[in-house]
Amino acid sequence: MPPPGPGGPCAERRQSLRPRFPLGRATPRAGVHRRGLHPRRTAGGSPRRAGGTRPARARRLSHPHGPPGLRGGPSVTVPLEVHQAEERLQSILKAVVVGARVDEPASRPGGEDALAFSEAGALQPPYEPEALCLLVEHSNSLRQNVDAYATNIDGFGYRFEPAIDFDADGAREKVADAMALERLAARDAGTLPSGTPPLPTDAEVTAHAEAVRQQARVEKARLESFFDFCCFDGSFVELRRRTRHDLEVTGNAYWEVLRDGKGDIARFVYVPSYTVRLLPLDKEAVEVRERVRISAVSFDTVSTRRRLRRYIQVQGSERVYFKSFGDSRVISRLTGRAFADVTTLKAADASDGPATELIHFAIHSPRSPYGIPRWVGTLLSVLGSRQMEEVNYLYFNNKSVPPLALLVSGGRLSDASVPRIERFIEENLKGKANFHKILILEADGGGTGDGGRAKIELRPLTDAQQQDALFQQYDQRNIDKVGSAFRLPPLLRGDGRDFNRSVAEAQLRFAEDQVFQPERDEFDFLLNRKVLADMGVRFWRFRSQTTATRDPERMTEMVERLVRVGVLTPEEGRHLAGDIFHREFRKIADDWVKRPITLTLAGIQTGVEDLKPQKDKGSLLGEAKRLLGLREELRAEEERLAQGRLALARRYMDTEHVPVPREEFDTWFSGQPT
Repeated sequence: MPPPGPGGPCAERRQSLRPRFPLGRATPRAGVHRRGLHPRRTAGGSPRRAGGTRPARARRLSHPHGPPGLRGGPSVTVPLEVHQAEERLQSILKAVVVGARVDEPASRPGGEDALAFSEAGALQPPYEPEALCLLVEHSNSLRQNVDAYATNIDGFGYRFEPAIDFDADGAREKVADAMALERLAARDAGTLPSGTPPLPTDAEVTAHAEAVRQQARVEKARLESFFDFCCFDGSFVELRRRTRHDLEVTGNAYWEVLRDGKGDIARFVYVPSYTVRLLPLDKEAVEVRERVRISAVSFDTVSTRRRLRRYIQVQGSERVYFKSFGDSRVISRLTGRAFADVTTLKAADASDGPATELIHFAIHSPRSPYGIPRWVGTLLSVLGSRQMEEVNYLYFNNKSVPPLALLVSGGRLSDASVPRIERFIEENLKGKANFHKILILEADGGGTGDGGRAKIELRPLTDAQQQDALFQQYDQRNIDKVGSAFRLPPLLRGDGRDFNRSVAEAQLRFAEDQVFQPERDEFDFLLNRKVLADMGVRFWRFRSQTTATRDPERMTEMVERLVRVGVLTPEEGRHLAGDIFHREFRKIADDWVKRPITLTLAGIQTGVEDLKPQKDKGSLLGEAKRLLGLREELRAEEERLAQGRLALARRYMDTEHVPVPREEFDTWFSGQPT
């Protein structure tokens, strides 16, 4: 992407505030509302010429740059001043196109940029992106809603969650399941070595778990380093905030993806959404290779055919083409044509180069490949609020009711009174400097003597003056309509009136659950599905940080009580404390963090519990198998000891046998002497 010029391609047009794309027909004054304006005479008494042509003085005042100011300048008539104010309003709201089919074709956006887009064959967006940007800049209700989205969805950072927590219980089973899924996928693909069983053994699981643990640690370090330096002139959070701002303002946002010489993703570049247009889908399908997940920690590359599209960016006199993310074709960045390889591209034009990839974020629209901002349904409310602001602003320069009037009765007005009154109203009542001037009326007496004297009366006219801004309820209703389009409570839009703590917490919780978290999940899925999969990240998932909508003090007290009574283990309490303090605490591998604190204290007092860290911690099934094996070993040991004791008893209790004749043996018990 070429470097943008200073101030962007539309800086000169924005500085001049010259209405190029008016609301309504293509005539220069089509969007100007002239209700109540009547033909007036000039200073010389000649009427305004037919056909709507204004005198030279009016043409000079309607110049886009205008006079330096009204104070001290030439006097103007009220209709001319109102017309000039309406032209300023149209200048502020330039390029507003309510819909693609509302106005005549001649009222479509024109200019060099639109001509370049049309020549390239780009699709026409439903709403002019630059017009939407200008509306947000000059609206009194849109910017705070957009900023609330950008801050609460993308402004709290990110973290990386492990696909398999190797320190948690059941990690060996997850590793074994991943190995089994990988072997099944390899068997289906015909790449599994013959004789390899589909289920791994315990020794294989142990060795593989230790290997992937080391790989996960290295991969996390690489991920953190990449996201710290993935943007040239800002952080990744700032890139996300800009993206969210474009997405909510125009309905579209774009990232340019830069790759290094090895083809790996190296940088992300923010691309202004109003400078990019979509080209139609290519007629021919292209073979695209994608990485799909076959287990928790492994990918497989599959090929599919898809119809892709290209993009064009126009900035000033330069135009650049992009290709879709994941498109492996060689596309010219100057012409958008596809080439067989880079050599062929360089042979056609040595100054040309391959186009880079573009990631397109969009708020879905069923009728257009472009996104449509969610507030577009309240466009008339936005325009009405701006008109209301202009009406209230013009009151200070066009106040026509004086605060006091001196009335002369008992006579008649002189011939010079009428033009004097008109001139006084036109020249001496407008503006802040003339705010407290009064009007004096002169009358000639109608008779002679005291009865013919005119009476002078001082009458206040403050009741007829405007005391406060107009259309306040209308403006408040418009602000509420825009906020409801974003589904944001008033507190997040900067309106903190009439709120207590419970109402504020309920509103923040609603916005977090119903608005912000779904948007974060959608962004995280897109990043994990496209970017991290393309980078080959296996062991980690990108996760956006959330705001703490709960009271930290109350949450801390609750966690402390639950840990003290044994409902939570210390490890679970540390995990909840990480949500309170928005940081990741160090892992503790000791056994006491996995037991309720009451059991640990009881074990310390009785001396029963062994509080030493267990080096070989297995799952519940493995522990049961180990205990069964220990029981069998104890039973075999008991049998061996019993046999030994029996043999020992026999050895010490058995006497020597001496053969004795029968006759002699009988005499031993007969009592006869031998």
